[in-house]
Amino acid sequence: MPRSKEPSAAAQRLIQELALRKVTVSPRMIEDWAARGLAPAPTRRSLGRGRGTASEYPPGAADQYAAVAAVMRRGRSWQVSVLKLLARGHLPTDENLVRQALRELLAAPDPSPGEDPLDYAERVAGEVAAAPVSRPFIRAYERNLRRSAQLLEPGTRIGEVVMGVLATLTRIRAGEAGWSYEALAEMLAAHGVPVAGLPDDDRARLAQFAETFVITVLAGPGLAQVAAQAPLPRIRAAIPQARADAQAALAALNGLPQPGEDIIDALTVFRALIHIRIEDLGGDEAIAELARQGLEAGTAELVTGATSQATKPDLRTAG
Repeated sequence: MPRSKEPSAAAQRLIQELALRKVTVSPRMIEDWAARGLAPAPTRRSLGRGRGTASEYPPGAADQYAAVAAVMRRGRSWQVSVLKLLARGHLPTDENLVRQALRELLAAPDPSPGEDPLDYAERVAGEVAAAPVSRPFIRAYERNLRRSAQLLEPGTRIGEVVMGVLATLTRIRAGEAGWSYEALAEMLAAHGVPVAGLPDDDRARLAQFAETFVITVLAGPGLAQVAAQAPLPRIRAAIPQARADAQAALAALNGLPQPGEDIIDALTVFRALIHIRIEDLGGDEAIAELARQGLEAGTAELVTGATSQATKPDLRTAG
């Protein structure tokens, strides 16, 4: 939209209405937001023969501009702003922005040419660990893993285990399996699941369930499919429950620094995608059945592995 030198009468009325709500915007801001598709542009209507035309914003425009003003900040990416808008129950005027933002934020970074998958996961894990927004989660992982010290080999450095957890999460985000049950158990422990006190067989079964759930529900490609195909009103409708779940999860950070509102809003939206993913798979009953099948497969694998070790004691299974 070309920027005029003077704001139109419609823009001035909109700015005044927003000011009554204690929302301060400039003519340039409302023009930019309309041009980006975040809020509606004015429409022109005829005043009758010989009377020219006038511009008007559609009904509800002030609500949308106020919502956009609440999420726009200097230095904040437009993708995060769009997710924050969605997390507050609003959609941009150009709804394709939601799809694009979700696609870009769900996508794992590209590996370097010829990069080994494990090297890739460890490199991305290092980048995530270095980001300031990760600090509350890393501190929570460190605390939870210290509480699960009996799960780890003597002398293991907690920081190295945290990096391993981040590498596992990177592979989940990329949708690439290739983790051991031990890595999954450490990931569960880092998230506060009390796996350390379980017998070895029960811990392995729980890790098998976690693997089934991760591959089926949490893997990045599956959530990206939801983001691309689910009707946006359905995603928005899932937000209230998702926010309650995200807040409950963050309550586990008791005594640790809380993440910023950008992270909380992003987690809320991703929780909404997870809810929809579970519904599309058949709901909780279908997930329970997948878990049962996974546990049965895991039990068979454990029995097979134990038999193999008993009959061929010189062999060593890959970790």
